[in-house]
Amino acid sequence: MSDDDLGRLMSRLDPAQTPADAPVPLDAERRLREIMGRRPARRRRPALAWVSAAAAVMLVLTIVTGVLWMPAPAASALTPKPLVYSAVADDASGVIADAQRRLAESTTPLMPERRSLSLGWYFSGSPDDATATVFRREWIDLRWNEDLSGSIVTTAAEATNADGDTVPADDPTPGTVVGDVHFVQHQFSPLVREAPAPTADAMRSIVRSSAGVDEQFTAGDAMLAARSLQAEWTLTGAQQSALLDVVAAAPGLRVLGTAHDRLGRPVVGLGGIPSGPANVDVSLLLSTETGRIIGYESALVDDNPNLKLPAGSITDYILWDVRDRKDAPQ
Repeated sequence: MSDDDLGRLMSRLDPAQTPADAPVPLDAERRLREIMGRRPARRRRPALAWVSAAAAVMLVLTIVTGVLWMPAPAASALTPKPLVYSAVADDASGVIADAQRRLAESTTPLMPERRSLSLGWYFSGSPDDATATVFRREWIDLRWNEDLSGSIVTTAAEATNADGDTVPADDPTPGTVVGDVHFVQHQFSPLVREAPAPTADAMRSIVRSSAGVDEQFTAGDAMLAARSLQAEWTLTGAQQSALLDVVAAAPGLRVLGTAHDRLGRPVVGLGGIPSGPANVDVSLLLSTETGRIIGYESALVDDNPNLKLPAGSITDYILWDVRDRKDAPQ
């Protein structure tokens, strides 16, 4: 794929909002190249990476499928506040065992689905100056088929301020489709083509492939793999339970406590640090009602002087199991 071809694909993601000469975020470029059949040698999906583009160098801290460039004030004023956790008595094994018990009691979904519907908030900043671009919250609806055809539809959600409160915003209004990408047979390149078996061994193999390691991986690596898998599949309770077995066995896992996610749902948080140079601390949010993995967040471990962001700044969050939301794409 040529740079021109890639640019045209990026424009299709948001033809009304993305400037023709806008820089291409690294994760978006990687995802598009995967979809078009040019799989990278390593399957690690970095949480922090640099990319040079025609106009500027951009820092992107999430998988981007719909891109909205909007002017914004200084970066330090833009990140959401961290969730406030309350301590729990259980250790990580107890928290996961409780989630697995709830998963075993649930009957929904009965079958895995080649679909991922999520609500995400995405941050992107330029290291060359003190300003930053904040992507509007977006619904991302990925649907794909056994023949590797499918689509990614990105819909604008309500805008929020740093406290998470809904605020008025300019166009596009919530509910506007800002990206609609379709791919034909054999164009989509998933992490796993067939539904993973609901066993710890099968999930461990997926985590190793996603993290790009042969043997040992950290709890943070396992959480990054869970994020990647959740971005492509709606998993059954048994599959999520097996994935949690792998997270539980990985070193560096810690319990964050109970909280409410950014949709107000009761959750318990698990934290971990990915291996490698990424300057992020990641967390998985488990529903205390269903046991399911319903959220992922990342935050800076150390200050980022280039972006003028202090340690602890939230850099992205993704929420799943959001189909019951009235404004969710159907």
